[in-house]
Amino acid sequence: MAGKFDHTVLIVDDEKQVGSSLGRLIKSIGAKYVYMESGQAALERMEKTSRPYSLILSDQRMPGMEGSVFLSKAKKIAPDTIRYLITGYADINAVTNAVNKGSIHRYIAKPWDNKVLAETVKSGLEQHKLIMENHRLFALAKEQNTKLYTLNKELQKSAVVHRKAIIRRDKQIAQLQDRLEKGFENRNYINEMEILLKEKQMLEENKINSLYTAIIAELYEQFQDIATRNGFDIPGDIQGA
Repeated sequence: MAGKFDHTVLIVDDEKQVGSSLGRLIKSIGAKYVYMESGQAALERMEKTSRPYSLILSDQRMPGMEGSVFLSKAKKIAPDTIRYLITGYADINAVTNAVNKGSIHRYIAKPWDNKVLAETVKSGLEQHKLIMENHRLFALAKEQNTKLYTLNKELQKSAVVHRKAIIRRDKQIAQLQDRLEKGFENRNYINEMEILLKEKQMLEENKINSLYTAIIAELYEQFQDIATRNGFDIPGDIQGA
């Protein structure tokens, strides 16, 4: 819940004395008030106000516009404002109809008890505070959801880019591996050695055959040693062959 809420109550009554009395009661509970003498003047004031009043206290019997009619119009201008109608017993039917239509939140019967009215107004101010806090939290949640949605989209785009890069690298690695394997399969290392030795003039032409014989002899001895350790015999005439 946010900190202390700055409440302002709109008092609408054609009798200035009654308006002043209600104003003193409003100030006693720590809220501010604005007094208007008619419903029409109050509607015009509401249209010009930058923020909604926390609560409206309106008399029912006023010249030009009854309180129930005024509150019905006030609801369209500021639906979050709590609306109380002050009325006598003779107007109870009109008040009941206004309550059923949702134009007013409750009515206050004349004559009222100041202590009871003060507690009733406090309850209405707290109700308005909760309404406004719910709006604030809803707006905050909507803002956070929008940010999370945007972040999620950006992460998805980034993931797609990384997946494409990984697939591209894997393809390149596979192509390189395939080229290496094919290269090893198709290479003739004996010929390459022979060409290298000739180019570097490390061996003369007539000594290359002797090199091959020496290599084969060395391999034969290694194979014979392996065979002996494993219980096999290699015929002696293979070397001579």
